[in-house]
Amino acid sequence: MNSVGDIKLLFGQRVRELRLSKDLSQEKLGQLCGLDRTYISSVERGHRNVSIENISAIAAALGMNLTDLFRGIKIGGHTDILERWNVTEAELTSVVEENPSLRGFMLGYIAEHKVRDYLNRQPNLSVLHKPDDHDRRGGRKNDMIVKYRGREFSFEVKSLQTNTVRYDSESGVYKGRVQVDASDRRPVTFPDGSELQTTCLLAGQFDILALNLFQFREQWDFAFILNSDLPRSSFHKYTSYQRQHLLATMVKVTYPIQPPYTSNPAELLQKLIKADST
Repeated sequence: MNSVGDIKLLFGQRVRELRLSKDLSQEKLGQLCGLDRTYISSVERGHRNVSIENISAIAAALGMNLTDLFRGIKIGGHTDILERWNVTEAELTSVVEENPSLRGFMLGYIAEHKVRDYLNRQPNLSVLHKPDDHDRRGGRKNDMIVKYRGREFSFEVKSLQTNTVRYDSESGVYKGRVQVDASDRRPVTFPDGSELQTTCLLAGQFDILALNLFQFREQWDFAFILNSDLPRSSFHKYTSYQRQHLLATMVKVTYPIQPPYTSNPAELLQKLIKADST
């Protein structure tokens, strides 16, 4: 991983490379973006923190947008994905828009990344790791393990089904559904020892469900709910005992968020801690 100093140096090298490719002197580039030659020199040597205003000015003076300016800068030893794949933003956008299944797949993984970042910014909370997708020992199923006040908890992350999203203009409420199940049929074991082949998740397989609500407003909003508050399966082919222990495969959610959902995961973690202590 690059240090701040490394990133400043990489940025400076990129500016110098682009300046020379356009046959500009440091003085001329400085004039074009309203900065002193010595400032440009210190930027290129990686000796200066550059404000976003000056980065934008440098980009404009070089005749490019910020994406193009940063393209080619190696972070962590790798160029960005567009350069590695030799595709443009327009090409990647077109491919994603033309393939709904790919869009859903990508949003799912991006949502996990966004949820992890969101959780890591919360007080007294940190994401420890993501379990192996193939490790289901003990009947557990989760996308990440979170540490809160010295205790570990498991989170499962799911995303809205785009085709279920509706907006009620009268109430100003977005409504949608989230598919909460496994990707394939596999055996699950109930508390009484019996087994069933199903895509349903067992109640108690994770502590908290994190729902990605991006499709509502194209903003990274999240709703959190305790596993114990999720609805149970109503599938008529399951016995009443099985339905009692299987989660419903489709869950309703709204925005603005309403109970039992919350935007504050710490609120739910506190409930879990309190329940364990009683």
